[in-house]
Amino acid sequence: MFSKLIGKSTMLKGIDHVAIVVSDMDKSIRFYGEVLGLEVHHDGRKEGGTKKSFLGTKSRTLVALTEDANLGQDAAGSLQRVGHVAFRVDDVDMAKEILKERGVEFIEEKLEKNSNRKAYHFLDPDGLELEIYGEVGQKAVY
Repeated sequence: MFSKLIGKSTMLKGIDHVAIVVSDMDKSIRFYGEVLGLEVHHDGRKEGGTKKSFLGTKSRTLVALTEDANLGQDAAGSLQRVGHVAFRVDDVDMAKEILKERGVEFIEEKLEKNSNRKAYHFLDPDGLELEIYGEVGQKAVY
């Protein structure tokens, strides 16, 4: 079961987006927008607090930016910049059940407002946050 992680009849279908912690949202939106050519899907700079912005192509979010002006360092001194990695799945509820059977403990469940997208968050062995993400009601056989 674990050998089927990528491919035609597997649970994971690709990476949906990468969440990156940035020190300056203005500078980062300029870089990802102007330099890399991504479009702003949601500009979180107006929200205050922990600002979250999403950029990507016309049809897909690729980067989720979270601002942390203090941008801390871990014990080894390397910057902590990746917030989580999101994997797109065809059937998010079935994928959740499969992972649960494999011993995964979920730390968060999100249902997007005004949408039928759902996400389940969990940790890898080193504490990196991972996410499975997909449309509610979409069915697949793995």
